[in-house]
Amino acid sequence: MPDQNKQEEILKAASTCFAQYGFAKTTMDDIGKMVGLNKASLYYYYKNKEAIFCEIITREREKFLCSLTEKIDAIDTWHEKIQVYILERQRYSQKTINLHKLSTKTSEQLQFQPIFRKLLKRFTISETKIIRRILDQALEKKQICPVDTHKAASAILLVANGIKQQQMLLQNHTMTLAQFDFDQLEDETRFTISLILKGLTVTKPLP
Repeated sequence: MPDQNKQEEILKAASTCFAQYGFAKTTMDDIGKMVGLNKASLYYYYKNKEAIFCEIITREREKFLCSLTEKIDAIDTWHEKIQVYILERQRYSQKTINLHKLSTKTSEQLQFQPIFRKLLKRFTISETKIIRRILDQALEKKQICPVDTHKAASAILLVANGIKQQQMLLQNHTMTLAQFDFDQLEDETRFTISLILKGLTVTKPLP
């Protein structure tokens, strides 16, 4: 059975390496040396650096979502809850990118790897549930038009992700995502999501 303390050391060392060298240039040897393990021993815990990275971002994301959920629960209006959620997740994505020094090219390549596609699916399911919960509450209070809240939540996420994806495609693949114009991305996302939310809003009281 893997030593849990050693796993924690590996994750901490990997985070340090990613921040220092960038994800693309970090090797399993770099991580192993930092925790005093040869490559064979390191493979006992994780089969590759992608698996380590997935574990790191999963843990980081769980902490982030916990704090963000508390934040949006304290907001009064349903549409502001959704706007804050969408924009905060975008800012969190920027923070993660900067912390691990991901390039546009590396980010795109990771999306096609099975381990990341599986992780993305899990993230999407959980995020859809969060937005759907907000919409369900608004629907119960008759603040939005009758709608399939699951489909509506999925559409909101799809649009937000689509805006980001399109902006990334326009960037130079050699640049780091830290150089990405996140201010423009945030403005476009806020504007577009607001249009969707206005379309859901009840303009006059429902009977």
